[in-house]
Amino acid sequence: MAQFGYQILGFGSFTSAGGPGTWANAGDTIHTALGSVAVLGNGSAAVIGGGHSDNSTCEDWNGSAFSSTDSLTTGRRSARGGGTQSSALIIGGQAGNPTTASVESYDGSTWSNANSLNIAGGTTTPATAVEDDNNAWSCSGFNRNGTGSGTNYNAEHPKHEIMRSGTWTTQGTDALTARYYIAGGSCGSSGNGASVTGQNSGGNSSKNEEYTFSSGSSGTWTTNTDITTSVGSNASGCFGKTSADDLVVFCGRTSGGTTALTQEYSAGTWTAGNNYPVGVYGNSGGGQTGNGLSVGGYDGSSYTNAAYIFTRAIST
Repeated sequence: MAQFGYQILGFGSFTSAGGPGTWANAGDTIHTALGSVAVLGNGSAAVIGGGHSDNSTCEDWNGSAFSSTDSLTTGRRSARGGGTQSSALIIGGQAGNPTTASVESYDGSTWSNANSLNIAGGTTTPATAVEDDNNAWSCSGFNRNGTGSGTNYNAEHPKHEIMRSGTWTTQGTDALTARYYIAGGSCGSSGNGASVTGQNSGGNSSKNEEYTFSSGSSGTWTTNTDITTSVGSNASGCFGKTSADDLVVFCGRTSGGTTALTQEYSAGTWTAGNNYPVGVYGNSGGGQTGNGLSVGGYDGSSYTNAAYIFTRAIST
């Protein structure tokens, strides 16, 4: 487990590594106001895809402006994923009422079908960590397959999979706590990923659990410090591309409603960050802890087309 430590600021005060970070308007907006959208890339370059109403249109981000690009083969909402603007994956989601196992890869201009997840019926709002279109992790989420018995969940599920060289392998040890609406987008690396907050049949979850991949179907789960405020009543965003031990979780919905909270995690401790400019949920994040992009979301009454960049002194 990598530990990124703390930085001393001023007269003995402490904050998370390089933080707290700051939010700024990206300088452009996405063409269509969307919720439940996937952000693949970071604050400098990304592709966004999917969204409510099973949106299939996508947009490229070049650090200063959004432009239309190739559409997804399968329109979907509540998908996750990551990577870079020229080597990205969009994973799962809902296409109509059923969840989907479909995965698509993006090469900077064109979407192609990639190998599907192994879980029958697919998953929506999982935790994901993606380096590129050949290396990824997808964990838990909601599955609408079957009756709810055995592996036919029709509920949150504990399965998680590692992609290496474009092929998914189901891991031998299930997630410690099955959840959906997990903080989404960039949740560490595919070899050291985090499953944070969310909800399940027991209600909102504050769990923060880390998976360290070994090889094949083997790896180890670790229970980390619970997030200070559960934002799992609906989907929140997450930044972090290197380790489950350095993350930024933002927005979502608490028991009190839509929130703009930003919570930064480093060296086993959560600290309060600067609030997102507006309280929304369904605005997934993409990028490092010091170079993240978040777009769209639902503010409780309408969808938004706003885009914001998150920066911090230390970026992982």
